[in-house]
Amino acid sequence: MSRGRLFVGLAAAAVCGLFVQFAIAAEALPKRYTETVSDRLGEKMTFDMVLIDGGRFTMGSPDDEAGRKPDEGPQREVRVSPFYLCTTEMTLKFFLAYYEETSRARAVHVEAVEGKDVDAITGPTPVFGELTMGYSPNHPAIGGTWHNAVTFCQWLSKKTGRTYRLPTEAEWEYAARAGGTTAFAFGADKDNVDDYAWYADNSDGEVHAVASKKPNAWGLYDMAGNVREWVQDFYAASYDGANAVNPKGPESGAVHVARGGDYDSPVEELRSAARAFEEKWWRSGDPQIPKSRWWLPNMDIVGFRVACSIEPENSGPAFEPDGKGGFTFDTGVLKGTLRSDGKSVGLSDVVHVPSGKRLDRSMGMMSHYRVFTKGTRHGTAAWDWPSEAQLGDDGAVRVTWAKADGRPFELAAVYRWRDAVTLDVETFVTAAETLEDFESFVAVYCDAFLASPYVYVNSGFMQARQAAGDWQVFPRGNDVVEMIQDGRWEKEPHPVAWTVRPHFGQALAFRKGAKAGPGVVVMAPPQDCFAISTPYSGESHYSLYLSLFGGDVAAGTTAQAKARLVITTETTPAAIGDLYRGYLKDLGR
Repeated sequence: MSRGRLFVGLAAAAVCGLFVQFAIAAEALPKRYTETVSDRLGEKMTFDMVLIDGGRFTMGSPDDEAGRKPDEGPQREVRVSPFYLCTTEMTLKFFLAYYEETSRARAVHVEAVEGKDVDAITGPTPVFGELTMGYSPNHPAIGGTWHNAVTFCQWLSKKTGRTYRLPTEAEWEYAARAGGTTAFAFGADKDNVDDYAWYADNSDGEVHAVASKKPNAWGLYDMAGNVREWVQDFYAASYDGANAVNPKGPESGAVHVARGGDYDSPVEELRSAARAFEEKWWRSGDPQIPKSRWWLPNMDIVGFRVACSIEPENSGPAFEPDGKGGFTFDTGVLKGTLRSDGKSVGLSDVVHVPSGKRLDRSMGMMSHYRVFTKGTRHGTAAWDWPSEAQLGDDGAVRVTWAKADGRPFELAAVYRWRDAVTLDVETFVTAAETLEDFESFVAVYCDAFLASPYVYVNSGFMQARQAAGDWQVFPRGNDVVEMIQDGRWEKEPHPVAWTVRPHFGQALAFRKGAKAGPGVVVMAPPQDCFAISTPYSGESHYSLYLSLFGGDVAAGTTAQAKARLVITTETTPAAIGDLYRGYLKDLGR
């Protein structure tokens, strides 16, 4: 029996399941579902949602596409995470139920209230004219502004407990194309347009009931024609500078985008890349001054369909390919590179944008350095091993080091931004033969201004001072000290004689400078980290190390360990303790 924790692991046949944690696997989600909603009288209504698998596509139109407008470019490759999309435009039946539950008897706008009951959602003011404009309940919901459509989504979310919203412009075009690359979702030309769309040449000048034409290849009706559809994004006249991973358009703007063309559109406006936006004349039927933020009276050319986020939704920033085997990141607070020039040294060239300070040095941050089994060092460092990297649909990167001579295991690490200052790293080891007392030593090398290391012991944070030794290790307990001293650290190159310090109380450590500014915090779940190491304060390595795993991994199984890096300007013990408690809560979810 190992002195460390024994890893039962995962059956070899289930190793493929690890990829579910890297990016949500489509086969793990229902391909479609039916949503049921009751109106205020208890009548049940349903609509269908279809899974849109995540993937990459070329957004926008080429310069030579017939009917192209300048705002449809420049073309760029975009990656979209999985989401659900309604198979039809939202109908008047649902919109009337929403209106009856939430509308107010006074023409004064009050913002929607988040986090309250359905009845607390502030709905639209009374409509000027007839809301249905004479159309049946199965016709698209029409005449509402973008704000009205967004508030409908809030109402629907409260009614159902799911996260409903408008699709982003990128999601909408991705779904409209349905895997195709031609100008029209239904083919390279307009020969088949009458089978799929209501537009100027066949609509008789009016909106039609939803789903009365053929769906596209992904089961979506009326993505071209019938009514234009509001999307989440503000309008910008160009895609220049836009993010390529789950883009959401500009942060602000004057008007929002509507996609897909309408019953009065020429065929060129039915192209998948064609864009429209709210124009002043859309509000011309409203006699109010100022114009209503809820209604576009007598405007039957615009409606919407709803999307549903897949939970947990990846809300963190995304990595981007740099064309050299690595990945860049810019979270708004941090920017830098993962796998500099394709070499697996974790994060490098890490700049804290608000202060302008570079945070890393030497071999990067959260890099997989030494790898041990009992009394054995496997090669010089994991960053010297050949590795491959894959960018997931959720913006995370998976790095894999294949099994090789002298390494009877596959090692993999997934790097994922949780938010602008928080990086989660999951490390996996798949054993080809039993690995006794396996250890993956993860390194964080900091800039010289981050001179002071602290490790959380049972009495609170303890600074690693030179009087205690040049190299200090804070173990989880006595059971792992023998493992640390089993000869692994005597192996060349660069052997280290660790001074054993007090047991850590939590797998939590940080480095900070003498002056106010950013600090670097590392942490891990109690069961995944068996020691924290560091040189003394001021020693020129300026590093922190996490010893992950610390137990046997049986042949044919996979074990996993987690760790987190946080960059924070709040470096008080209380603030860092709060970060760790938040981490444990995240893991509990």
